[in-house]
Amino acid sequence: MTLLSRIACSTVLAAVAMTATAATADELHIAAIFPDGVENAWTKAWLDSLDVVKEQAPHGLEIRLDYTENVFGDTIMEVLEAYSESGKYDIIWTHQASSDQVEELKDQFPDILYVSTGGGNRPVGGNGFQGDIYMHEASYLVGIYAGLESKSGVIGTVGLFPSDNVNDQINGFRAGARSVNPDVKLKVTFIESWYDPIKAAEAASAQIAAGADIIFQLGETFQVCKERNIQCIGNYLDMTSQAPGNVPVSTLAKWEPHLNYVIDLVVDHKANGTPYDAPMKKIIFDIAQGGSDITGFADYVAKETGAQVEAAKAAILAGELKVVNDGSLPKSD
Repeated sequence: MTLLSRIACSTVLAAVAMTATAATADELHIAAIFPDGVENAWTKAWLDSLDVVKEQAPHGLEIRLDYTENVFGDTIMEVLEAYSESGKYDIIWTHQASSDQVEELKDQFPDILYVSTGGGNRPVGGNGFQGDIYMHEASYLVGIYAGLESKSGVIGTVGLFPSDNVNDQINGFRAGARSVNPDVKLKVTFIESWYDPIKAAEAASAQIAAGADIIFQLGETFQVCKERNIQCIGNYLDMTSQAPGNVPVSTLAKWEPHLNYVIDLVVDHKANGTPYDAPMKKIIFDIAQGGSDITGFADYVAKETGAQVEAAKAAILAGELKVVNDGSLPKSD
């Protein structure tokens, strides 16, 4: 175990020991385990959605959150056990591959609802739920923007690790671009990290050198877009503030439907003793169900472009346009 892992684990063990008190009837306690820091867009989107749900106070509940950052590898089980054994938490939510660990623990703690999200997870049933957000529809929509607005005919994507829920975004982006510009070329780079702005900037610079004038930034670096004066599309969050004038639109990951879904289950479990019975499949809320979206366009984007994207979004919402969820490994053209 690395020094960072030992620090993360010892920190959560101490924190849980100090805060392990029984929740009151009008409180709901959530523990979250992140593989990175809270500055990561995927993590920040989940935290932002939780803030929205907290403000809504479903069932009159006051929602409280504890979390641990930079948990991965062997440390996952130690942190999961610490949170589980504390007796404090109604929901434990992990954002890394953790199905094996949840499967090992869930029957020992039947009153805890576990949620595993992100790539590398699988359904385990009972009180072990698997949730995810499919971003391929939102990626398709911003791909339409890129296909219409690229002057060079070359666009790029800076990906993280090649995994199904990253690949589907890149493939959706390419499909959207080609729906309006069949000749567009896509450059694909994976930085092999969930968060590394330096690597992401290097990848974006290389794609710009290869002719890309619009880049879908799954890698979360926008300074290079500003410096090279190209358009970069944000991901999971509204990234406009990262490079004003160079971020025309962003995709949005919205976790509110997932959070309300599991909160309803916890309330039913506590009030009626209803046992948890997780489906043996991912819990998914698509764009029509409020699980994803895109921002509005910056005011400098051509109105005709925005209108074409909005028309495609309306077709998706109406069920008239089906965007294929393609998790196969994307390659550069």
